Amino acid sequence: MASAHIQINGTGSRHNQKLRRFVDELIAVRNEAGNLKATFDQAALGGDWAALATLLDIAGEGDAEAVYNLLGSVVTELNAAFITQMTSRLG
Repeated sequence: MASAHIQINGTGSRHNQKLRRFVDELIAVRNEAGNLKATFDQAALGGDWAALATLLDIAGEGDAEAVYNLLGSVVTELNAAFITQMTSRLG
């Protein structure tokens, strides 16, 4: 079976370089979002929004819960099929 990997070395045309940088940054953002989510999961264990608010240095528990939920949604999207396929094939 042929390889599905597409080599983007970042040394070709300006667009080749931009694509390489985009894929690398997308991978970095996805990894950082996952790391943040893992930390927030531990801080907010059992729905302890006050602890997460303290960690984030924000005033309200409701805001901490909103941040947690928004980040969770972003992490889900960053691990969706097309992003995963792109980072796997071009990464």
